[in-house]
Amino acid sequence: MTKKNVFCFIPAKAASKRLKNKNIKDLNGKPMMQYAIEAAFDSDLFDKHIYLSTENNEFANIARNLGAIVPQLRPLELAYDPYGVKEVLLDFLETNSFTSEFENVLVISPTCPLLNSEDIEKAYFKFKERNAKILLSITETDHNSYRSLIVENDYIVPLFEKDIHKKTQELKTTYRINGAIIILNIDFFKKNQNFFSPIVDTYEMPRDRSVDVDTIEDFHYAEFLLNKK
Repeated sequence: MTKKNVFCFIPAKAASKRLKNKNIKDLNGKPMMQYAIEAAFDSDLFDKHIYLSTENNEFANIARNLGAIVPQLRPLELAYDPYGVKEVLLDFLETNSFTSEFENVLVISPTCPLLNSEDIEKAYFKFKERNAKILLSITETDHNSYRSLIVENDYIVPLFEKDIHKKTQELKTTYRINGAIIILNIDFFKKNQNFFSPIVDTYEMPRDRSVDVDTIEDFHYAEFLLNKK
C-alpha cells in the first residue's frame, strides 16, 4: 500500500510552568496556538490532516473549533517532566492506528506564533528534496556561541579558549534549534526514538520568526513583532 505523504502534529499541553496556559493565552485577539493551526492550514500540505495533542478539554475544544482534529486527550503524565514532545509523539503514533498510513509527520510548535506557512512548505520541500529522515528548524544565535563562557568561583572560564580572543568575523556562524518545526520519517523515528540520530537536516529561519514563547517577556516580544507586522 502506498502511504500518504505527511500529517501535521501540534503538541499543546496545558501544564506550562513559567507562563500559565500560554498555549491559549490571548495574543493579539487569538489564543496563541491558533497561529500554529492557521499556518498549518495555510500551507496546503496536509489536506486537513492537522492533529493537536493536549491533556486538557478546554484546549481540545478550542482546537476543534479552529478545525484541528483531537482524537483523544493524551495521558496526563505526559504533560509533565521528564516527558517532552518525543514521548508525546510516540504515544500518539502508538495510540492512533491511522498514523501508519502516513510516511512522514511534521511537528509544529504552538509556542512559535511567528512561524508562517511558507516556512512549513519550504522546510518540507527541503526534507523531501534531500530524502531526509529528520529535519529541525534552526536560527542564527544572537551572540556567537564561540564566545560562550561559564563562571567558576566568580571567575570567567571560556568554553572555547582558543576562539574567545578572535574577532566576530573570524568565527564560524553558530545556530540554535528554534523549536518551530520538526519533520520526521515515521518508521525511522519509531525505530530510533530520537530527534538527533544519526544525521539531522536543517531549515534556517530568521530570528524575527523564531521567537519561542516560554516566559512573559517572550510573549510580549512576540506581541510586539506581530503588531509591527
